[in-house]
Amino acid sequence: MIDVSICVCTFRRPDGLRRLLHSLSRLDAATPRHDIIVVDNDAERSAEPVVRQARADGLAVHYVIEPTRGIARARNRSVEPASGEFVAFIDDDEEADPLWLVHLHGEVMRHGVDGAIGPVLPAFNAETAPWLIEGGFFDRPRPPTGTILTARQARTGNALVRRRLLMARPRPFDERLDFTGGEDTELFTRLVDAGCRIIAVDSAIVHEHLPPHRTTVRWLLRRRFLTGLGSARLYAATVPRDAQPAWQRARALTSGLAWGVTGLALFPAARSPGLRRLILAARDLGRFAFHSGFTYRPYARDGWR
Repeated sequence: MIDVSICVCTFRRPDGLRRLLHSLSRLDAATPRHDIIVVDNDAERSAEPVVRQARADGLAVHYVIEPTRGIARARNRSVEPASGEFVAFIDDDEEADPLWLVHLHGEVMRHGVDGAIGPVLPAFNAETAPWLIEGGFFDRPRPPTGTILTARQARTGNALVRRRLLMARPRPFDERLDFTGGEDTELFTRLVDAGCRIIAVDSAIVHEHLPPHRTTVRWLLRRRFLTGLGSARLYAATVPRDAQPAWQRARALTSGLAWGVTGLALFPAARSPGLRRLILAARDLGRFAFHSGFTYRPYARDGWR
C-alpha cells in the first residue's frame, strides 16, 4: 500500500534530476510509504541514464516517457501510474529536505485537509549579486503551518494533493496551457472553487537551485512579466467576458509605464527600490500584453524555464 506517489516531470535537466533523486534517496525513515514516478518529456530520453544510475544506487524509480512536448501533458502523464492516496509534486531543479514528506503528509493528516504546499527556498549560485539576495527578490511568502491557502498561493513545485481529487477528470492539468505554463494555478483554482482545503506547511522544505541565468535583473523582470500575463489569462478564463472591465487594458498600460518610469529614474541611485518598481512595471505590462493578444510560450523552447 502506497501512501504518496511522488511525481517528477523533467526535460533536459540531467544534473538537476540527479540531485533531486539523490535527495529522495535520503528521505527520513519516518517518511510515509511512497513510490517515485519520473516523466521524461524529451523524446530522446535524456533523463534515462540518470534514472538508470539512481536505480543502480538502490532507488526504485518508475520511468515514463511522454514524447509529446508540453508541461501540462507531462504532469498528466505523471499522475496516470500514481497509486498513492496522495500525489506529491516536486520539480527537477529542486532538492528535498530529508523530512520534507514527513511534514507535508503529516500536517495534511493532522488537519484533515485535502492538500498542502510547502516553501521553496532559493539555493543561490556564487555569481548571484549580494544586493539581489539581501533585497529578498527571490523570496516567496511563507504562511504559518495550517494557513488555508488561496489558489494563487498554490503551485506544484512543492505540493501534496489527494489523488482522488486529481482524478475527478481524466486529465487534471489543462493541456491548452502546455507551452505557456499556469497549468498548476488553473488546477488549484478549480480545486479551491470546488471546496478543497489546501494548507501551508512551513516545515516541509525544498530548495530550488538557481543557475546564473536565473539570478539576474533581466530574469526577474521576465519572470514577473510572465506572471502578469498568466494572471490576466487566468482572470479572463474564469470571469465572463461581459463582466470584464473594458478599461483594464488601458489601466495595465498606464500603471506599467508609471512604475517603469519611476523605477528607471530611481534604479541608478537606489537599486533595490528601483528594481521593486520595475518588477511592478513588468507585471502590469504583462497584463497589458495579454489583453493586446500577445502570447509567450516558454515551454516550447529547448529548455524549460
